[in-house]
Amino acid sequence: MTASKLQHVALIRFAEQGFDATTMNEIASDVGIKKASIYAHFRNKDELFLSLIPIMIERELDYIKAMICGGESLKKQLYAYLESLDSRFMKSHDMQFWLRTIFAPPSHLYHESITPMHAFMDHVERHLVSVIESSPLRHNVSDLSVEELTATYMAMIDSLQTELLFGGHEKYEKRFQALWKVFDCVTKLSA
Repeated sequence: MTASKLQHVALIRFAEQGFDATTMNEIASDVGIKKASIYAHFRNKDELFLSLIPIMIERELDYIKAMICGGESLKKQLYAYLESLDSRFMKSHDMQFWLRTIFAPPSHLYHESITPMHAFMDHVERHLVSVIESSPLRHNVSDLSVEELTATYMAMIDSLQTELLFGGHEKYEKRFQALWKVFDCVTKLSA
């Protein structure tokens, strides 16, 4: 048994049930070991939970960089990433864990959970600035700066993730279509 197997099983439990409802006994049972064996790898549930955050950050950052790589088709890439949030949330324990951790971390682990998430968001923002800076979107009819477009897109991500977690698919879809319509208008290219 390895720490990665424990992390995999714990991530599923945390994604489906949340931190508070998940027990170390359940995780041990899912792996097929006694609870005491977990402690050879993790001191407690807090440490196990926190060990998942850097893994999720790396996975999500890799996903974003693969989806949003810039160039002439950047606008399509931005749309595709936002559109993928819904299907990924419905199918992926990674995404379910991710959104629970961003928007509802365990209260006693708030600082330890949110600090790396803020660093992640800063990294995403820098990536978006870079790809927008070298794309046709830079010259938009609304005369928005690269930083303004980036901030707008980041707000769209936040809004849609929140809607997925707390409102569900239908509310997400309604908000996504409305937000994209506005973003599409402000990012039309200057003549």
